[in-house]
Amino acid sequence: MGKKNKILASVFIIGCILIVGVAAVIKGVSNGNFGNDNVMYNGIEIDGVDVSGMTEEEAQAAIDKHIADLISRPVKIIINNKKYIDTTFAELGFSNDGDSHVAQAFQIGKTNNILESLFNMVSVSDKDKKFTLNYTLDKSAVETFVKEKCTVFNVRAKNSKLIFKKNGKFKTTRSRIGVKLLVDETVDKIISVLDGNTKDTSVEIEAVVKTKQPKYPRKLLAKCKDMIGSYSTSYSSSGASRANNVQTAAKYINGTILYPGQVFSTIKVIKDRTEENGYQSAPEYSSGKVVDGIGGGVCQVSTTLYNAVINAELKVTERSPHSMMVAYVDVSRDAAISGDYKDLKFKNNTDAPVYIWADASGGVLSFKIYGEETRPKNRKIEFVSEILETIQPGADIITEDKSLPSYYRSVTQSAHTGYRAKLWKVVYMNGVETERIEVNTSTYNAEPQHVTVGNQTPVSTPAPTQEPKPSKEPEEPEEPEETKEPKADEKTDEEEETKKPKKDKKDQEFIESSL
Repeated sequence: MGKKNKILASVFIIGCILIVGVAAVIKGVSNGNFGNDNVMYNGIEIDGVDVSGMTEEEAQAAIDKHIADLISRPVKIIINNKKYIDTTFAELGFSNDGDSHVAQAFQIGKTNNILESLFNMVSVSDKDKKFTLNYTLDKSAVETFVKEKCTVFNVRAKNSKLIFKKNGKFKTTRSRIGVKLLVDETVDKIISVLDGNTKDTSVEIEAVVKTKQPKYPRKLLAKCKDMIGSYSTSYSSSGASRANNVQTAAKYINGTILYPGQVFSTIKVIKDRTEENGYQSAPEYSSGKVVDGIGGGVCQVSTTLYNAVINAELKVTERSPHSMMVAYVDVSRDAAISGDYKDLKFKNNTDAPVYIWADASGGVLSFKIYGEETRPKNRKIEFVSEILETIQPGADIITEDKSLPSYYRSVTQSAHTGYRAKLWKVVYMNGVETERIEVNTSTYNAEPQHVTVGNQTPVSTPAPTQEPKPSKEPEEPEEPEETKEPKADEKTDEEEETKKPKKDKKDQEFIESSL
């Protein structure tokens, strides 16, 4: 390049600088802060806050207020669309990282060289004049808040209760839906909404909850309002102990609620037959005999309940006949319970709860079963016992007791006729038989009469020995007289009168009534 060309280039550069300088001066003058190094140059923003023309202190105050406003923004946590918790960004751990960028922003365009200042003012882009603050969210603070203040609104599901009133009507209590707040899911949701959020003036967040419907809501229990089956038997001839057992077992059953699909076990509900549970010793069947046992008589309770159950047409899942026939119901209408191997069980096969009412008083045992009546009004049922075979008891079984007198005779157990039988359910529609269904078959053992007789061996007692009398002095013998012929009507020997034995007393029979 020639000398002339170098001079022209230098002049061009200087001219450009002068033009830029003049433009900067014009711009600075127009913005009012040219040459004032104590304020922010124009166009500087910190986190969206314009700090142009502010001193460093004024800018710091403005940014501090901005940060305070951001972290104090309201947050509302909504739980299950009903409960609200008011909080703030600050309480949930939202904060500035401590770097306000005020000092850095204040240095933009500042230099001791006026030409450099003029150049910086022109060359700094708008992007470089905008600062973004950094915010953090403390996850542990969110977790603490959720656990301590949100979970208090957890509620358990509450079932409705069925209350039987004296007038035979029912009352139901309110049920409640359970609500459980899911902590981890709610914490994650809050963080996703709040982390880095500097735009929203307020926030509403729906907590993550899990609802649980009550197992037995009020609507379900309200279906139980109709008496669907009943039955009664008499225990008026029972002794005090047996009557006590009937009343005790009935008391345990009274008020039982059987929900749809549930199975009722008589053995479980009436509890163990022990004195601690209120039972006493009374006659009961055991191995074909009538013996005394704790809880004797409770089979009348299971039998009466069985008949109420079949009248309600609930599903019987287990039933056993007695070993011998009982007197308080017809054949095949009984239901024995014994130990843990004979039980009366039935299932609520309806869509409504079943309530069992029981009463044993005045010598009458009664059961009423309540539920929802869904059977047609023109449909009626009855149960018919059919004897298939009669089995005679046979000859008496005699037991001799040598400790008892021979005239003793006692019936220790009456005879029982055996049977094979069936129970039928007969269905009528408008008074006409439409169906006959076999309900059960039963076999009852025959048992002879048991008699105890006395067989005591009599003991003979010898006559007492008399003391001998002293002999008299012998006298001179007289001449013997002539022996006379005995007269025909005279007796030669003394005859002793024979006494006839007294007649035996009439035999007495002692009969124990069976269950």
